[in-house]
Amino acid sequence: MKQDLISLSEQYPGLTITVKLDDLLKAGRTICGEIFDYLADHREESAPAAQPEEALLTQWEVMEKLGVSRSTLWRWSQIGYLTPVKVGVSVRYKADEVDALVTNKGGAL
Repeated sequence: MKQDLISLSEQYPGLTITVKLDDLLKAGRTICGEIFDYLADHREESAPAAQPEEALLTQWEVMEKLGVSRSTLWRWSQIGYLTPVKVGVSVRYKADEVDALVTNKGGAL
């Protein structure tokens, strides 16, 4: 009667077995091969879709584009009207959000 190793270990927790080194290496290689095959088959399914890099503008570019001052940008960030993105110590703004403000210019603040 053929049993797998897991059921043997559950039935006989203190069982000692002897395995030839060649057989152990062959089993290890087989397991590794099966794992690599599984990962290769499922890599494309689980890989997140690459998102395009979002364009960011500097404060000066936004000030020029919107015709506002630095203090206005600060005030807008405080009320959530235009949220800056921190890149290290630099402050940047998402280009698509700035463009949305340009197209909706004259909208209520």
